[in-house]
Amino acid sequence: MDRIPILAAEGREASHLAVRLDTPDGDAETPFCFLYLHGFGSTQSGEKADFFRGRAVEAGFAFCSFDFQGHGQSGGALRNLSLTRNLEDIGRVQAWLRERGHERLCLLGSSMGGGSALWYSALHPEAILAGLHIAPALALDRALLDWAGPERRRRWEETGTVRFQNDLVETDLDWSLIEDLRRYPVDDLLTRYRTPALLLQGRRDTSVPWRGVADFVARCAFTGIDLHLFADGDHRLTDRKERLWSLMLEFLRGRGILEAP
Repeated sequence: MDRIPILAAEGREASHLAVRLDTPDGDAETPFCFLYLHGFGSTQSGEKADFFRGRAVEAGFAFCSFDFQGHGQSGGALRNLSLTRNLEDIGRVQAWLRERGHERLCLLGSSMGGGSALWYSALHPEAILAGLHIAPALALDRALLDWAGPERRRRWEETGTVRFQNDLVETDLDWSLIEDLRRYPVDDLLTRYRTPALLLQGRRDTSVPWRGVADFVARCAFTGIDLHLFADGDHRLTDRKERLWSLMLEFLRGRGILEAP
């Protein structure tokens, strides 16, 4: 595991990112690299990340993953989560990869990581070859406010913090998360997005509604987005990892991003 320092204005280390890079047979010059972006409350060592890492390296590609700040072995507090911070973290890791010769980057995001990846690609269209995203969280602010309900939402806004808990994490979240997410409306993403992408979504997903993802694909001005809908799939889709990987490679080869075997 490597460490990317995040420096404060005074030049001291304020935080850090825990990052892992795997290459086939130790070949550090492999230009094409998958960058995995995990979901809210998860880490880079989750089941899907480990599976895709193994498959990518076996196929001759580099694979990088990291923990967003506030997660896993990275620094920072989860309560200070924001999309802006996530985007800055992705940028730091991309710069770190470029220094190591990995110029051709494909983002592979899950849930929050998928939503962050879509925004990063939209803001840096020249930097990303393609996106492969499982249940991308496109409306995290709406999901959090629905979870809170009217009364808890009012207290959250008034006090500036709320206690959040699900099956993965229990943490305080600052109201600034909602304010930051509102700076990134889906309508803006619809007009700005220009990167080939495959979105993989389960209809039984109770965290990211499939209709919202399908609506994004249908309304996006860019027509290079494919959607694969699993009729009986849940949010994580961990029970069909082989199928996900097969669809991802098929998409990249069909778009000419990877050569056919």
